[in-house]
Amino acid sequence: MDDNCTVFRTVDLVSKKWTMVILLELYRDGGGPKRYSTIKNEILGITPKVLSTRLKELVKHDLITKEIDVSSFPIKTEYELTEMGIDFIKVIKEIKEWALRWKVDNRVCAQLDCSECNL
Repeated sequence: MDDNCTVFRTVDLVSKKWTMVILLELYRDGGGPKRYSTIKNEILGITPKVLSTRLKELVKHDLITKEIDVSSFPIKTEYELTEMGIDFIKVIKEIKEWALRWKVDNRVCAQLDCSECNL
């Protein structure tokens, strides 16, 4: 497969470890902006370096926004899904539905809506 292929490039971005989990965390609890520390505390096992790297990649690809508020101390940095990021959540939900339908080796998820999922 050519590395300029749309599928190749998209899979390369979204298949990186933690990427979809970060998107789901930003979607969870109704969406809205979340601080780096909140994301870090909610995603168990992710290292600060990996979280920083993935957030930068997601901003670069317009799946999330990064807002910096310098009007107070300490400076607040918040991340939020863009319209494109919200649209991608539909893809993640379809993957989840597929996994539940075909009984992929996983526990049964009680929440069909990932905005309520406790990952």
